[in-house]
Amino acid sequence: MKDVGIFEAKTKLSELCEVVHRTGESILVTRRGKPFVRIVPLEESRDTGSAVWEARERFDSEFGLDDRPEFPALHREPEPVYGPFDTDESE
Repeated sequence: MKDVGIFEAKTKLSELCEVVHRTGESILVTRRGKPFVRIVPLEESRDTGSAVWEARERFDSEFGLDDRPEFPALHREPEPVYGPFDTDESE
């Protein structure tokens, strides 16, 4: 994985995106020498999203959270929206 400073990433973003797309390798963007964000190919980021949901399901099943009852939705009337020049008629 290649490291690039944030200023360079800003000035060469389209080139960096092309390299990531072409090679499939991610690029780490750093700020003041510390990791900041990563530019990844689209396929890799899709896999990451599904991995999150799989981890959530494992966590729920491990701690018994998948058996919890669903909370009923609370039904209440929405509060009226007042404009800046609306007056209270009860005055």
